[in-house]
Amino acid sequence: MESVKQAVLCALLLIVGIVGQAQTLPPEVQFSLRYYNKEIYTNDPDQAILLQVGLRNQGNSPVWFSLPSQPVFQLALTVLPAGRTGLALAPADKFNENRFNNQPVFFRDVSILPGEEFNYTINLRDFVAINDPGVYTVAGSFYPSLLPEFQGARGQTLRNSAAVPRGLGTQAQASMTDTRTSMADASMGAVDDTVLKSNVLTLTVRPALPAGSASTLRENLDQATQDYLKREALAPDAVVTYLLLARQNQEEAKFFLYLNTEALYKRAPQFRRTYLASGEEQRQRTLTEFQDELWRREETLAKVPSAFEILTTNYSAREATVTARLKFDAGDYLETREYKYALQKNAGFWEIYDYQVRNLGTERKGRS
Repeated sequence: MESVKQAVLCALLLIVGIVGQAQTLPPEVQFSLRYYNKEIYTNDPDQAILLQVGLRNQGNSPVWFSLPSQPVFQLALTVLPAGRTGLALAPADKFNENRFNNQPVFFRDVSILPGEEFNYTINLRDFVAINDPGVYTVAGSFYPSLLPEFQGARGQTLRNSAAVPRGLGTQAQASMTDTRTSMADASMGAVDDTVLKSNVLTLTVRPALPAGSASTLRENLDQATQDYLKREALAPDAVVTYLLLARQNQEEAKFFLYLNTEALYKRAPQFRRTYLASGEEQRQRTLTEFQDELWRREETLAKVPSAFEILTTNYSAREATVTARLKFDAGDYLETREYKYALQKNAGFWEIYDYQVRNLGTERKGRS
């Protein structure tokens, strides 16, 4: 009989231990990272790399936690070279400034109902210094009770429905408590080592565009492949073909890739004088406006051909001339014009810097 009592007592203790352990487990919250309006990223330190932090409640009861005004006290991001080998990238200057300065920190209580998600946006460059082009992986760790070294200022963990105040609505809520607490004055208590791990993102960082190559990154972005356009050492006739195909396909970035817009703008003597008398900032603005107008008006150089044929190509070491016959849709007729493109070799690449147009007449559609 005594042995039966001991067995029952052991079983009860085991059950209590298991239940107690289950209550200390963190709620079923999924922590994720994803890009916010993903774009082409470069090693330009002024270009933000925006990430969206997501916390989804996959459990059956509401959860809540305290969110600091500075995410660096609760969120850790690790950026490694591709293959996850080598040392992690160093913290950004702003990260050190936000994390280690003696400063007041505000908190707000965030509650998340079952099946709902709470999101906020961060700039990866506020956490990590990304100075070199390359391929990296990004992973995050979220500490509901703050990172261990900062716990005590707001020692509250990710809690289940027993701690949720009454009157919650049907959406994930964030009630502003704005408790002003200094991290430097925090009293240390029991450390909660609960941590949520995120998915792993792949980050491709490309070299920044040279100054003056484009007024914005989007101007040098291939919309079809979402990649930067790079000049190739094409022959003069191939450059003209590239230009005309880009115009037919409405690919603006490709159309301007081999055009020397500055030389084209200065073809008119009155524009040349004004341009040369302007400062650098005004020149850039003038060329941007000229480029926009050239593309939008679809006249002469930027007129969309329905068909074209390269006739002749003549070139020396530095200069080239390409003659092409272009046909343009004019209703029942096709207008035929002869274009003579002048090209110059600059830094190893042929650029179109001038052109002449001669009308050759019209022909009725359907004629061979």
